[in-house]
Amino acid sequence: MMHKAIKQLDIWWVDLEPTRGAETQKNRPCVVLQGTQANKGSRTTIVAPLLPEHKSWSFVVNVAPSTANGLDKNRHINLKQLRVVDLSRVGRKQGVLESAYMSAIREALDLIFWLEEGDV
Repeated sequence: MMHKAIKQLDIWWVDLEPTRGAETQKNRPCVVLQGTQANKGSRTTIVAPLLPEHKSWSFVVNVAPSTANGLDKNRHINLKQLRVVDLSRVGRKQGVLESAYMSAIREALDLIFWLEEGDV
């Protein structure tokens, strides 16, 4: 089976169905967060969906449409909805997220995965 050449910060359309409860649904553009080396030869990757409109939540990163990312409108990366997906769910490539968004992504992930001393 031939694997897609998926790289970190690529934006691909991903079929997120079936879902349960509050999970992000439908076929959506998603940004690849898994590192490029980890994607080589892997049958899965880690993505986060790009949902419509800008939001002010601390766990999202707002993204404006550009030629590079190929998005059609303002969207936000919902980093609380990270998903490990099989490559069979990955459709067509939309574009590439600009590296300028990486520091905001790291900050949001730090907030989400922060382990408080009393929780460990």
